[in-house]
Amino acid sequence: GTGPWVHADSSRGEFDLFVRNDRYWGGKPRFEKILVKVITDADARMLALETGEIDLIFGAAGSSVAQVSMEGFMRMKQTGRFEADISGPVTTYALALNSGRGPTSDRAVRRALQHLVDKDLLIKAVFMDMERKADFFFEPSIPYCDVGLEAYDYDVAKAEALLDKAGWKRQEGGIRAKDGAELSIDFCFVGNDSVQKTVAEALQGEFRKAGVKLVLIGEENDSFLARQKDGDFGIIYNETFGAPNEPHAMVSSMLVPSHADYQAQIGLPMKKELDAMINEALVSVDEGRRRELYREFLTILHEEAVYLPLTYKTLVKLHSKDLEGAEFTPIKQVVPFERMFRK
Repeated sequence: GTGPWVHADSSRGEFDLFVRNDRYWGGKPRFEKILVKVITDADARMLALETGEIDLIFGAAGSSVAQVSMEGFMRMKQTGRFEADISGPVTTYALALNSGRGPTSDRAVRRALQHLVDKDLLIKAVFMDMERKADFFFEPSIPYCDVGLEAYDYDVAKAEALLDKAGWKRQEGGIRAKDGAELSIDFCFVGNDSVQKTVAEALQGEFRKAGVKLVLIGEENDSFLARQKDGDFGIIYNETFGAPNEPHAMVSSMLVPSHADYQAQIGLPMKKELDAMINEALVSVDEGRRRELYREFLTILHEEAVYLPLTYKTLVKLHSKDLEGAEFTPIKQVVPFERMFRK
């Protein structure tokens, strides 16, 4: 290949060995080889770093596919023995609210839910201040995404007023109902993802105070993904793609019934118009027109409240102090081994 490394050896479930490509057209890597070890347990990874078996842990923190737990990262950072850093935002961690079925088909319910999440408290209590508060589905520094939207503030009284006005009245027991239907919403998540479960349980308690019942459904990942695709959810986790796929590839996924985005939007009365705007934006060569289209459809999605952004997710790195060049890149999947060297 044309990259800086050549795959030299592999043992399934154990390691992959890459050696320097001396014919690489770019700058030659400082290391002669990189050994990538497969260590499936997060605690075992940290132990391997502590004992010097490995030099670097790099990637997501906290989720079921994370390289390290948030608690583990903070503990390692506090020892002072390792370089520990957190990246800027890489993706948006959001909830998709189904506009096509159940109580979330009511715009007033979707907008009320936006005001029921204390994101600052959530970030402190669950994410240990390692992620950033997300007010919008796309972080505004992403091209075409700084469109002057107004954030939904945390305001329980405002949420309750919206529900009251829309006819969702508290019943005996505290849960609201309208026309005989209880304000009960399925909240779907990956059952073995401790962060998703913790957030879901926290929101369940907070929403109940406002008369909203969340029914938590934790399942294996395949079942979770099937719900995203089929629209069998009231609320479901939905993470954006990250660079280089934002915003264009991400909004293109809204056009086909294979993602939670399409299903979340399917009940919107202007769904066809939204799709037309997205299609035009993706092919337009007029920069001004493309910006205007993004402003229009991102504003509609925000005002229709089909997404409830929670945090802008970050990456973490932990490495020995003699390792240099282990910097974050704009693309979350890229680890810049070719830039690394020993002091």
